[in-house]
Amino acid sequence: MHAAPGAAPLALMLTLMAVPLAAQGLASPGPLSAAHARLDDLARCLDCHDAGRQLSGRKCLACHRSLAAQIGADRGFHAAATRHGTELACRTCHSEHNGRPYRLVKWPDAAGREAFDHRQTGWLLEGAHATQRCEECHTASLVVTASVRGDTSLSASRTYLGLGTTCASCHLDEHRGRVSRQCADCHSVDAWKPVAEFDHSRTRFPLTGLHADVHCDKCHALRRQLGTGPGGAVDSSFLDFRARRISRASGCASCHRSPHRQAGMAGTCQRCHSTAGWFVLADNVRRFDHTAVGFPLRAAHAAARCESCHLSSADSPLPDRVALVRANYLRPLRGERMVFDRCDACHADVHESQLHASPARRDCSACHTETRFTPTVFTLPAHDSSGFPLTGAHRATPCTSCHPLLARAAAGSGQIKFRFADATCAGCHRDPHGGQFSGRQVPGARLAARSEGAARTACTPCHDTEGWRPVAFDHDSTRYPLRGAHRSLACPKCHVPPAAGRPVRFSGLGSSCDAAGCHRDPHEGQFADRARGSTCTSCHTETAWASLVFDHQRDTDYPLDGAHRNLKCVACHRPEGQPPLVRYHALPHRCEDCHTLARPGARSS
Repeated sequence: MHAAPGAAPLALMLTLMAVPLAAQGLASPGPLSAAHARLDDLARCLDCHDAGRQLSGRKCLACHRSLAAQIGADRGFHAAATRHGTELACRTCHSEHNGRPYRLVKWPDAAGREAFDHRQTGWLLEGAHATQRCEECHTASLVVTASVRGDTSLSASRTYLGLGTTCASCHLDEHRGRVSRQCADCHSVDAWKPVAEFDHSRTRFPLTGLHADVHCDKCHALRRQLGTGPGGAVDSSFLDFRARRISRASGCASCHRSPHRQAGMAGTCQRCHSTAGWFVLADNVRRFDHTAVGFPLRAAHAAARCESCHLSSADSPLPDRVALVRANYLRPLRGERMVFDRCDACHADVHESQLHASPARRDCSACHTETRFTPTVFTLPAHDSSGFPLTGAHRATPCTSCHPLLARAAAGSGQIKFRFADATCAGCHRDPHGGQFSGRQVPGARLAARSEGAARTACTPCHDTEGWRPVAFDHDSTRYPLRGAHRSLACPKCHVPPAAGRPVRFSGLGSSCDAAGCHRDPHEGQFADRARGSTCTSCHTETAWASLVFDHQRDTDYPLDGAHRNLKCVACHRPEGQPPLVRYHALPHRCEDCHTLARPGARSS
């Protein structure tokens, strides 16, 4: 059987077409990523590559239609990256054939996507937007572009395409459409509050005075209404700025309750008041002559707030300690004379009747003026007329050092203690002597002429108010008068300061010379058992240690005769031992004990 002409070449071509590409020596350079896994077939290479194995940007956009639309509209990052679509070199950023786990989106900076310069997308992140994490905005629930949501080549949960650039595309409308939807008319990207761009003066109700500091919800009604925004944001209430809470007919009463509830006081608030403050009164009210009601306002009273004295009603509660009832506005306006002839008609006695228990004798003006409560006009001469005249250092002592606040009184209340059960020194001052002189009288000392009882308990026998020191104390008035060398000693030589926290000892000190008193026995008890000369004063005087009254003939058992009488003491009484001790007692009395006899014929020395 012979083949028809041209059949052989045709058969060869069909045979070659039936041979797989792998048999022709062609092979994939590696597996595709998970996103392109469906194309991982040698028979589909030309879906992405042009002849010659080059990746075709045109073929990439044939699948990625959303990117093609952005590039065609010259919007977004890819439009700039491809130079407005003229250089579709996708492979420069997205590398393939690296295996399934390989991520096709590779951020150029090591810091990752958080360091991405968002300006390259054509939408600059400013204010609070710049601090948001990428996934807070790039989320599937906020993709609003229909073509992106319908693009099967994209994963809605991972794409960075399709977000809107208006506030409403991401944020819930807090005002529920009742004000301008142009958020930038009032808000900025820096923060939702405060509303930096909003100016209330452009509304029909400009805010003046204290109104400018009032929170919005004080005037604008809070509505309970559920609202759902992009991404599922939910809000249950909103401030209704269109609700007309303020009525032109009722004026201030739309928001404020009138304190003038009595008949005859109703009217327009602006006649007397202004928005600068409830008691920043109009000029016609400020010119009111308070003298006409029998109480001219002077000093601090002239600056006092009206409601400090004028209560909203005659039945309004008053502090328990206020004696007279204060009045409202109506009684003076009706011509009823108000009697405010005493301070305690309005003011409570902060001194709690310490100064005068009887209201009839209570006169605040003796110490205070209308200018201010403190300082008072109570002077030092006035204190001198009291039961405790101030002398010496007491005159320079601040009042609060002696007059503290009363129990449970608050600082600045003026509730000060003036009466004291004990006016002696011990009533204010701690006894630094620890009670050593309690019950003792010092004869001959200062104030000794006073009664014995007063002298026993007063500090003044030794001290006065001029200063704690010097001490006007006469030691000769004690049981131990100072004589000789004792008289020139400083007090701490005998009255030694003890350990910290304990007083210097003055009472109960020993009065003998020995160790029980002040001095150590340098003779180590040699004279302790002697019938004669057993005390220090047997030999020594207070004038000086070396000033002796010792008589060897009289006070010893060894009278000195002849040449012995002219010898110095140290010739016989020499120091012995370590430490050296001079022996005076129990010395031998024989001649040979001290003298060496000369041998016959020897030359005497």
